[in-house]
Amino acid sequence: MNEIKMGVIGAGVLGSFHIDKCLQNPEVKLCGFYDADPARRREIMEKFKIPGYDDIIALLNEVQAVIIATPCSTHHVIARQCLDSGKHVFVEKPLASSYSQGEELVYMADKRGLILNVGHSEAFNAAFTRLCSFKPAPRFIEAHRLAYYSPRGTDVSVILDLMVHDLQLVLRLCKEEPVYGRIAATGVPVISKDIDIANVRLLFPSGCVANLTASRISAKRMRKIRIFSTGGYFSVDLDKGEIERYSLKQLPISPGAIPVESLKEKVEANDALENELQSFVKTIKGEKDCLGVDGKEALIVLKVTDVILELLSSGSV
Repeated sequence: MNEIKMGVIGAGVLGSFHIDKCLQNPEVKLCGFYDADPARRREIMEKFKIPGYDDIIALLNEVQAVIIATPCSTHHVIARQCLDSGKHVFVEKPLASSYSQGEELVYMADKRGLILNVGHSEAFNAAFTRLCSFKPAPRFIEAHRLAYYSPRGTDVSVILDLMVHDLQLVLRLCKEEPVYGRIAATGVPVISKDIDIANVRLLFPSGCVANLTASRISAKRMRKIRIFSTGGYFSVDLDKGEIERYSLKQLPISPGAIPVESLKEKVEANDALENELQSFVKTIKGEKDCLGVDGKEALIVLKVTDVILELLSSGSV
């Protein structure tokens, strides 16, 4: 298999980034894109000099695989249409709006022998992959994901908009599902009609506890995760690509002092979207890739978000 014939569905801000990455990848032949907005379609056609379609089926007839970069609320119906047409699918996070929708997509992909990847881009963040190289054994995890307000993404709650990133990272770090009956969640709408700021606590069978906070109404941007591990501590700034490591030098610890050695390193930034695309292409070609998030991994994230959203809607904490 040489070039993969690719199409992009949705040419908003993120979709245009995907179009650009496809055009730069020598293993991809970008056959065109779909967008429902005629003005946006003309703008992207003029900017990138590529065909723009006003009908998804017409685009699907020209491609082997698609990238879906439309609002979350449309992921299920569009991905279903693409899989039903026999196309490999990369869909931006989250996979769908609910576990049942995601489960149907995973089943369809498996039944038809198609690749289904999901755009949990932080899995490719160089600082996170460097963290994983230390093989931490988490006992307590704290994650903060704060963002300025933007209307983009507000068709769903902050859980599906932002917190899904950290849920996927935490699940990958812990290598197990949480105790669903012990999940606690609080959150409130502030600007939009849905939850804009939330805090979630997860307990894992291993005993690890994860505390996650996400806000899309913050006065500053933050993407940080802290891991208290057996024998050490990691503080990771996913935005700046910085990792601080603290490890115990000796035991037992003397009263009033924690003897540690510390190391701070700057990780060279990478292009997560570019790496996601390459992972998708490799997987279509039958090559093994350990960083990409497939439909089954993304489905577990939705299983957790379903419980969180149910707790928030019922007022339980």
